[in-house]
Amino acid sequence: MSTLLENETSHPLQSRKILIVEDEAPIALSLAAAVAHAGGTVVGPASTVAASFALMADHTLDGALLDIRLRGETSFPLADVLSVLGIPFVFVSGLSSALMPYTHRDRPLFDKPYDARDVIAVLARQVRQNRK
Repeated sequence: MSTLLENETSHPLQSRKILIVEDEAPIALSLAAAVAHAGGTVVGPASTVAASFALMADHTLDGALLDIRLRGETSFPLADVLSVLGIPFVFVSGLSSALMPYTHRDRPLFDKPYDARDVIAVLARQVRQNRK
């Protein structure tokens, strides 16, 4: 029988719904695999802001992983809504933090290429803190 602490360590996103917003299929699949490996439920992936909002309408999210540049648009409008709703998220992008809107400069940003385990660890910590 596993303890709660063991479960938090081995599956830090257990039963958590995580939206993945990424327009490059190989990266989206890699993030989805990392979320699933951490015990999370993958919502998406979505490759546009419109698709992301549609998924948000159908799912109660616990967190999100956001690429910033998406096929000629940015995910900042989505980040704005997630912020208002209190849903934690992490940016995964090649965009410099200096180019980010001031309102999101304090958000975690992982530059591509990144280690998905590090991304998941930061997101899991945010999700845990959000539950308290």
